[in-house]
Amino acid sequence: MRPEDLARAGKSSRPRMQSAGPWDPVRESMSNPLRSLAARITLLVSAATVLSSLTVSWVSVESLDGFLRQKVDQRFPQVASRIVHELDQWYALREREVEVFAGSAILTESAPQLDARGRRGDRARDEAEQYLRYVLESFPQFERLVITTAEGRTQLEVGQGQALPADFLAANTKPAEHTRISSSFRHGNHLSQIASTPMRDGDHRTIAHLYALIDMSHLDAMLKSGELGDSANVYIVDQDQHFLNPPVGIAPETTWTDSQTEQEHAMAVAYYEDLLGEEVIGTSLPFPRFDWTLVIEQPYDEAFAPILSSMSRVVGLNLAIVLSVGLLAFRIAGSIVKPLKALSDAASRLTHGEREVEIEIEESVHGTEEVHLLTKTFNEMSRGLGRSARALEENQQEIEKANQELVAKNEELSNVNLVLEQLSITDGLTKLHNHRYFQDAILAESKRATRTGDPLCLVLIDIDYFKKWNDRLGHAGGDEILRRIAEVLNIACRETDLLARYGGEEFALLAIDTDLPGAAALGEKIRQTVEESDLLSDVPSEQESVTISVGVAAYADDRMQLFTDADAALYAAKDAGRNRVIVARPSTDGSHIEPREHAD
Repeated sequence: MRPEDLARAGKSSRPRMQSAGPWDPVRESMSNPLRSLAARITLLVSAATVLSSLTVSWVSVESLDGFLRQKVDQRFPQVASRIVHELDQWYALREREVEVFAGSAILTESAPQLDARGRRGDRARDEAEQYLRYVLESFPQFERLVITTAEGRTQLEVGQGQALPADFLAANTKPAEHTRISSSFRHGNHLSQIASTPMRDGDHRTIAHLYALIDMSHLDAMLKSGELGDSANVYIVDQDQHFLNPPVGIAPETTWTDSQTEQEHAMAVAYYEDLLGEEVIGTSLPFPRFDWTLVIEQPYDEAFAPILSSMSRVVGLNLAIVLSVGLLAFRIAGSIVKPLKALSDAASRLTHGEREVEIEIEESVHGTEEVHLLTKTFNEMSRGLGRSARALEENQQEIEKANQELVAKNEELSNVNLVLEQLSITDGLTKLHNHRYFQDAILAESKRATRTGDPLCLVLIDIDYFKKWNDRLGHAGGDEILRRIAEVLNIACRETDLLARYGGEEFALLAIDTDLPGAAALGEKIRQTVEESDLLSDVPSEQESVTISVGVAAYADDRMQLFTDADAALYAAKDAGRNRVIVARPSTDGSHIEPREHAD
């Protein structure tokens, strides 16, 4: 209601205080406590509050018990479903990882040569073993990796700890034409499983099998329920009804029965005694992948006792507050109930949105200084609140407008920063990484290679006779050749390689985790791809092909020497007639590199 509406309504709409002696309520309460209106109100309010508190507390306890049971019935199956889903995803990821390992080019190319004698066999076994050890270091979920022939005979086994017994794979697994994970078994001092998958050649023929020993101790983190607290326990029961992770004090061979958790509906929650005789709340859920059962249990006292104890304290606190408030109300109600009634009505109107509400005081009440001062202060506060509300609305509008402008500017600045960051590391002509980015990358990779011992090679690429093409076709044509060469190089290199325009018509490629023979083969592949690409098909007058010269060098704990070796190999390729790959190898006297042409 607006101020003018209050004025229009007249004096009858404004709260008024009746004149009364300040000692009248006290005098009445002393002569007969129950005759005093203040005493009666205080007694009635106290009695009603006590009765209401007791009733509400009792109802709250009952409601909380039912609510808590309902939440338990909902939460336990939800937690069980989540854990089962996480377990299924975890095993699916392990299957996918084993398939990726088995499909790697290193293993598929090395597997047919593992039984060969001489240098070819030794090299195949070394490469396969190096790759398998890298896999074990990168994926701690696997303990051992084994390669067998298509018939099941072990060719290569890599891993830490206790080795698998002879003929163990033949006795416990059968070669399959698809990826599978075996049942659990005890290996050493913990449980394990075996994941197996076929290894196929380019014609999709099975040439070998890869077996991976899975350490089941990595499941422990998923078998902890943070939602239910530390007192909840999660167990896995296998197809023989034996615990894979038995409770403390229970032997692994103890048989578990799901009769205690069976209900009319799946995933229901039951209240029963566990194998140790303790009252627990539990539920079970099948894990179809291995015909296992997931069991979740929590002690009954842990689930309900803290809540009931808290409710008892709340009830006691409520009673104490009611008694204290009742006693205090009885002592002061006679002196303040009437003046506060008018203040209460006015405050209620302020609460419901009215502005500048004022209380009219009769002249006969002005003698009560405390009430007069309180009423005057309230009226001033009401007027101030009205002014503040209007100012707040105006300020809020200005703040919202400024905030919108600030958000828009921030988004614009963020987008500009992203564009500038990308431009700072990208060559504008070829859209490859630029010289600055390549220098930062090779510094980081050389440090990593020095620390880990992983191989690292540098491949420098230079366009043959680029000045001739630039003079014939003009600068625009030369730029187009650079762009097309960049596209061909980007397609020919691998995802793990780092390709950049090093300067002018020269490109640099960092072959990460690649030894010198592999980098030389990569350089030859790139050279052939460029030679076979008809880059000038849209220039009928040009019959020649654009070719490149390639220099390859391996990192030997000296980044500057790596550049020197690769550059020397590149110049050797130029001097040898161009359109070829020269590999920098250590010279016989060890002074510096000796370029040698790469053989296809």
